[in-house]
Formats: sequence, C-alpha cells, structure tokens
Amino acid sequence: MKSVGPLAHFLLQNGMAKRPCVLYRNISKKPIDELPSTSTDLNHKMATYQVNPEKSIKVEVESGLPMLEVPLPSRLEKCLFILRPISDTVGSFCKKLKDEDKGVEIAAVYKIDGTRISTSVPIENLMLFPHFRIRINDQIFDVETPATNGDTDILKSSDKLKGLQQLKATVATLYTVLNVDGYKMERERKLMVALEDVEVNLKPMEKIRKQIENECELYSKKVLWGGLIAMGVQTGIFARLTWIDYSWDIVEPCTYFATFSTVIATFGYYIHTKQSFEYPSAEQRVFTQQFHKRAKKQKFDITEYNNLKTLQHEIKADLKRLRDPLQQHLPAHRLASLESEAAKWRLET
Repeated sequence: MKSVGPLAHFLLQNGMAKRPCVLYRNISKKPIDELPSTSTDLNHKMATYQVNPEKSIKVEVESGLPMLEVPLPSRLEKCLFILRPISDTVGSFCKKLKDEDKGVEIAAVYKIDGTRISTSVPIENLMLFPHFRIRINDQIFDVETPATNGDTDILKSSDKLKGLQQLKATVATLYTVLNVDGYKMERERKLMVALEDVEVNLKPMEKIRKQIENECELYSKKVLWGGLIAMGVQTGIFARLTWIDYSWDIVEPCTYFATFSTVIATFGYYIHTKQSFEYPSAEQRVFTQQFHKRAKKQKFDITEYNNLKTLQHEIKADLKRLRDPLQQHLPAHRLASLESEAAKWRLET
C-alpha cells in the first residue's frame, strides 16, 4: 500500500477528512412513487386523477374561434390561446404551448378516461368532447368545452360548409353539362361570323398581294438573268483582249483587279445587309425590297394585312379547339351538322 503524508494521516485519524459522496438531484417535484412507470399506470392515474377546481379551464367561443386560458409553469401566469377549428390540430396546440413556455417539456391531451388523443385530431373534432384534460409536465388541467347549442353549431359549421361547397360544385357541374352545348354552338357561330368578316376584308387584299408578288418575282428573275449576262459579257471581253487584241501577259493584271473588285463588292454587301452573300438570300432581298416599294405605290397596307392574317389564324385555331370532341365533349353528329350549315351559309352569302 502506498504511504500517505503526515498531514493526510493526521486528518484521517481526527475525522476531519471524509469520503467523497455522490449528489443526486430529483428533477420532479413529486415523489418517485407517484410518477407513472408505464403507459397503463399513466392511463389509470389520468382516469382517477382528481383535478383541483382552481385548475379547471373553460373554453369560450368568439366569432367561431375557441379560446382558452392555460396556466404556464415557468411564469406562473395564464396565457390566452386562440385556436382555429379547421387548420389547427392537437399537435399544433401542444407545439404552441411549448413555444410559448420553454419550460414545458411534456404537453399532451387526454380524454377523461385517460386515453391519449392523437396529435392529428383537428380542433373542431376535439371540441366535440364535453370534457378533456391537458397535461403540462406534471400538472393536469380539466378543460370544459362550450355547452350552448349556438357555440356547438358554430364549431360544427365547417362540416356544413364543406357540404355546401360540394353542393355548389355539383350544381355548377350540372349547369355546365346542361348548357355547354348551347354555349359551344353560340361561341362557334360568333367565331364563324368573325372569320367571315376577316375573309371578306382579306379577299381584295389577297388579290393585290398576289399581283405584287408576281411582279416582284418577275423582277427578281430579271435581276438574276441580268447578272448572268453581265458575267458572260465580262468573260467575252477578257477573251477578246487575251487572244485577239493583246496577249495574256497584258490582260492578266486586269483579270486580277476584276476578281478582287468582286470580293470587295461581296464584302460591301455584308456590311450593308449584315448577311453573307448567297444567291437565294440576295434574290429574297431584291424580292422584299420590290414588294414594299410596289405596295406603297399601290397603297397596299402591309401592317393591316398582317394583322388580318394573324386574326384569321387565331380564329381558325379557336374553331379547331372548339370542334374537338375529345376536349370539349361535343357529339360527333353535332359537329357534322355544323360543318354542313357553315358550307350552306358560305354559299348563300
């Protein structure tokens, strides 16, 4: 055994030094034997627990919202909680208790017989019990719900509201089924009238457009043939200068400058149009320039024509969607009769 010092030996002999002891802290305010050890004991004690009348809580209903004052353990004061019957649940109510007082470690709701109520139960269903109990840590509070018929009807109004909404939805569906055919026919008639007006306005403009397009197409072809003739004439001139008037040594610099001038011309075309020089794009550009020039000369409004064409396309798309039996649930025989009526109407007008 290891020897101890003189001072320690003296203290041990005189009883001045004591062995270390372990300190235990009882967190609960109640004796250990009073706390439930199992769920069965908890249910039994909740059922047989005699609540102090001073700890009784009464629920009051104002504007359809249940309100109750719950004593909080930390500050020893009552706190008012306003619950929403439809959106709030028992779990959200317990969470509000814990958020309001950080000293609340256990928050649960029980029936009078000790059965714990699920956290997913809505508040409106909880208020159907005449009495229930709230457990906050080791304290139990007896809660009394509204007993008057008026307050009970207000709390039960959510179910009636749901039924009323379902009834409204059913009536709306029935109204749609009974009136959809008439509405679709009236809508189709209006679209056909609008399409007829657009086509009437487009008819003279289409005639002028086709005339201008034919003239511009002829002009663009003349420009292309003119370019081909110019290149042929240039080739003939260089051939005469090379083999008849002069020799190749003299004409070669001229051909070089002619080729380089063509490159300069194509680069200038790109600077002016921001497009590479290609024969189809050049032809389309000549066609477009001539079309705008001749349209202005013949007082052809291009903007109005484009707007009418866009409107015509939109009306046709609406008619196609309206006549689709898979989307609009229209009978096939009705669609056939509409087509025949539209054909007769066009022939008469």
